[in-house]
Amino acid sequence: MSLRVTPKRPRRTREWLRGTVLASAAEGFGEQLERRGYRPEVISNYLGGVAHFSHWLTRTRRRIEDVDEALIKVFLDRHVAACHCAKWCAHRRLELRLALVLLLQWLRQEQIVSAGVCPVGGLEAELAEFEHYLIGVCGLAASTRCQLLRHVRCFLSACFGRHPINFARLTAHDVRRFVEQHGARWRPISLRSVGVGLRSYFRFKALNGALVEPLGAAIPRVPRWRLTSLPKTLTEAEIDRLLGAFDRTRAKGLRDYAMARCLTDLGLRAIEVTRLQLEDIDWDEGTIAIRGKGRRVDELPLPKALGVALAQYLRRGRPHGQSRALFVRWRAPRDQLTTNAIASALRATARQCGLGHRFTGTRLFRHTVAARLLQRGASLKAIADVLRHRSFDTTTIYAKVDLVALKRVALSWPGSGL
Repeated sequence: MSLRVTPKRPRRTREWLRGTVLASAAEGFGEQLERRGYRPEVISNYLGGVAHFSHWLTRTRRRIEDVDEALIKVFLDRHVAACHCAKWCAHRRLELRLALVLLLQWLRQEQIVSAGVCPVGGLEAELAEFEHYLIGVCGLAASTRCQLLRHVRCFLSACFGRHPINFARLTAHDVRRFVEQHGARWRPISLRSVGVGLRSYFRFKALNGALVEPLGAAIPRVPRWRLTSLPKTLTEAEIDRLLGAFDRTRAKGLRDYAMARCLTDLGLRAIEVTRLQLEDIDWDEGTIAIRGKGRRVDELPLPKALGVALAQYLRRGRPHGQSRALFVRWRAPRDQLTTNAIASALRATARQCGLGHRFTGTRLFRHTVAARLLQRGASLKAIADVLRHRSFDTTTIYAKVDLVALKRVALSWPGSGL
């Protein structure tokens, strides 16, 4: 058998794979690593680790269908620690573990092995059923599901630990105690998100006949006082300073600069930046399609400065790969970026140019775009259209940053004589 992934792979890897359990699967796994942008030497090391594992499977008379997390743990803990049979392959334990984790993911993706069965009553089984409800009944997006599942996982872990989930044992005291423990260190908006997640989970359990009224009533209502603070913004000079701090002689700098332009020129949300695809840019018409909340797709004009930044990134900064996402990881796997990766990249640049204390998150740029439009005479309706707010009430917060207009309508303080 000839493996076609990389010509630099050691010949001994091919020889040792021949006749072993994973001989037929190794080629496809190597091709996937190449498609995801791994370097040839990394692919070579990972396939060496797979050959080591495959040889051990054959010697211990195990089948490919037996491969799962538990079997990989046995191999790493019992065999690798005292092994002298494969000094030529990937010998670093962390690298070997990562190779086998990627292998297992690929085997399950190709349905060569089963996805594994969660124990009945276990945390993962409970969360899997809840996620199925969020998809099939609620129709929630992946980002929303992820947030709700994170809160429910934290709640169930705090209440049951490693014991089986027994919903009938939950009391209102358990709910109050969980919220109180987190209330001291979480902001009100985060605490409200916890309440939303728990209420959604209790509605899911109610469909199965569980009594949830006392539990739902125990979730405190977190007050939300609208318009109590001014949105934080950056000045024009600070924006110019930030944009000038990116090293556009490097590929990563070109990518980060283009992402920053998306935030500062169009006021996009970080999640909307991650969702951009190569085909979303219409270069002939000068427009860009934005996938926003609620599965909406809006078409916005493409500003010249942003178009230049994107063109330079696509020509000299974007690595080759199979992903259609506009912004991808520079290192393998070259998949779509996450919102955390965007925030980290901009935070690092802000610190580099002395604006680290001003950086409060990617929403800072969205507020800055709105304030800039307001200062240039744009109406609140125009700002709502640019930021694609579904409710006009969301835009009214920016009326407070127009201090000049507020001074014209402000009444004199009683007794001040003004």
